[in-house]
Amino acid sequence: MIYLILGHSGSGKSTLRDELTKKGLNKIITYTTRTPRPNEVNGLDYNFIDIKDFKEMEDENLFIGSTCYAGNYYSTLKKDLEVNDNDERDCVIIVDKEGVHAIKKEFKNSLSIYLKCSKEVLKNRMIKRAEDESVIEKRLSVLENLDSYADYIIDSDREMEKVLKDVFAIIKSSKSGK
Repeated sequence: MIYLILGHSGSGKSTLRDELTKKGLNKIITYTTRTPRPNEVNGLDYNFIDIKDFKEMEDENLFIGSTCYAGNYYSTLKKDLEVNDNDERDCVIIVDKEGVHAIKKEFKNSLSIYLKCSKEVLKNRMIKRAEDESVIEKRLSVLENLDSYADYIIDSDREMEKVLKDVFAIIKSSKSGK
C-alpha cells in the first residue's frame, strides 16, 4: 500500500512519515527546489535540486504529481512509486493535493491521509521550527480545505502520539481489507 500523507506546512507530515518509517514503511523521498531548513539533509528529508534540473526531469516525464507551492517546486519520481506498488511493500510519501490526485489516478494501491490542523497551531509550529516570518505568512496565506482529497482525515492539532495511534488504526484497517 502507498500511504499518501497530505497536510499544510506545520501539520506534522514529516514527523508522521519519520515515525512510520521507524515502524517499517518504506520512505519515498520527494524532490524540491526549495532551500533546506536547518537540520534537513539532502537525500534523507528531500532531494534538493535546482530549478533547471527539476524542469529537465519534468520534461523527461520522470515525475508524477508536480506542483509549485509557496514559490518552490515539488514532485515524486514515478519509479519510486512503481517499486512500491505491490502488496508486499508499504510505503509512505508526503504529497499535496496535486500529488494525491495524480498518484491515486495511476496507483490504485494508495490511500490518502489528511493531517488537518488549525491555522493557529500551524503558525505556532512554524515559529517553533524557526521559520522566517515572511515564509510563515506566505504559507498561511495559501491555506485551503483539503478534505475532498482525503480518504481519511486526522485531527492534527493533537499530540503526535494520538495522531500516530489513529494512523496505525487506518493502516491496520487497510491491511484487513476494511
